[in-house]
Amino acid sequence: MNGGIGGIKMETRQATRLYRDDQGVYHWAYYLNMYKNFSILRMILKAMGIGMLVIGAIIGGALISSGSRAFGAAETIGFIVITVLIILAIVVGCYFLVALIYGGMYISYFVMDDQKISHYQPSDQADKERLIGLASAAGGAATGNWGLTAAAMTAGGRLIVEMKFDDIRSMTIVPSQGEIRLHSFLTWNTIYVNQEDFAIVAEYLRSKCVRAGIREKN
Repeated sequence: MNGGIGGIKMETRQATRLYRDDQGVYHWAYYLNMYKNFSILRMILKAMGIGMLVIGAIIGGALISSGSRAFGAAETIGFIVITVLIILAIVVGCYFLVALIYGGMYISYFVMDDQKISHYQPSDQADKERLIGLASAAGGAATGNWGLTAAAMTAGGRLIVEMKFDDIRSMTIVPSQGEIRLHSFLTWNTIYVNQEDFAIVAEYLRSKCVRAGIREKN
């Protein structure tokens, strides 16, 4: 996919390279194919799964302890399983609906300083061509003022999650998928990095997340 700004055309791959500004803050954009990479869906299902287990246990306990003969143990379990399957089907259906609306491409913008990493989604996600043009400018190839463009992308975006390094308790590095999965108390986030810059970001996070248990997967 090509994008342009100021009459300059660039490849998405080139437009998303890591950049470090004068204050030492890292910036980069990432374009994720939602039909090929299901990491977003996996993260949503994981969070919802934990929540549903808790809710299911509460409902099941309440039904069983009530002594109602209308629901035995088997019926209770069946009711919970059917409810969970319906909810999962709705979630998966919503995921593919969003993927269709986004044209199959989820755009993320990351800002990482010496204390935290922030994950943004551009507010006009569906307007991919203009966003790619902005990223091209941010890469420094189309304009000479990367900082101004980066500030515009951040200001015009929606903050998805912000994680302080001191709060991160586990980090899973998956180089083959370009993913770094971060987990703090009740917070999950997946950092996406293009292969050309993956090692730099991974090493930086290793050095900053001193309280995290770190593992690497193929």
